[in-house]
Amino acid sequence: MNDLTNLAAYTDYMTDTNRVMTENLQKKLENTDRAAKNKEDDALFDACKQFEAYLWEQVYKEMQKTVDIFSDDEDGYASQMVDYFKDSVIQQISEQTAKQGSNSLAQMLYEQAKINYGL
Repeated sequence: MNDLTNLAAYTDYMTDTNRVMTENLQKKLENTDRAAKNKEDDALFDACKQFEAYLWEQVYKEMQKTVDIFSDDEDGYASQMVDYFKDSVIQQISEQTAKQGSNSLAQMLYEQAKINYGL
């Protein structure tokens, strides 16, 4: 007998539509999870780079203490200018040092943190 209301075709259509919508939603959720994980990874690596830069900053500050070039300045102006810019320069050099090299301390900290925290 012929289905005059075409109910079977409508049911098939709705089932297929729901299946496609479900697959699309799953893909969106997977992409969102992947993006969130990438964001967490980026934040973790950035924190590791900041720590390495801080460590290098401390090393350079200690090294600088051993060689004060302008410590015998008569009027003290040159010494004041060096002190004024010294911290900024040391911080910039530290950041550059932390960015160099593929086997940096930041990279090792990042890999270890990923292992420890299951990221």
